Amino acid sequence: MGKDFFEIESKKIKLTDIKSYEITSEEVNKQWIEEVKPNLLVRIILFFASPGTTGVKREIEKSGKRPYDVLIIKTIQGDEYRFSKNEYVFDVQEKGRELNQYLNSK
Repeated sequence: MGKDFFEIESKKIKLTDIKSYEITSEEVNKQWIEEVKPNLLVRIILFFASPGTTGVKREIEKSGKRPYDVLIIKTIQGDEYRFSKNEYVFDVQEKGRELNQYLNSK
């Protein structure tokens, strides 16, 4: 963390403007691809039907709700910034510790 700003990727918030923060969890609709191996019986049948195809994997597209940690920062100007692990790559707990350290040292 820099001396004057709190940063997550390209977003910067002036430390003196931060009033409070909270870490919460939200469920977000998400799509992902899973690789699925055939079960043992199917692999045995495939082995005898056409040797060399026992490790055939297939990809299945799935969707559903996934929980994500969200860091919410409120400023003295009334602005609210939301940083979700769904949108940004960062350690929510580490950033929470940084904010806690700063706010407790005021």
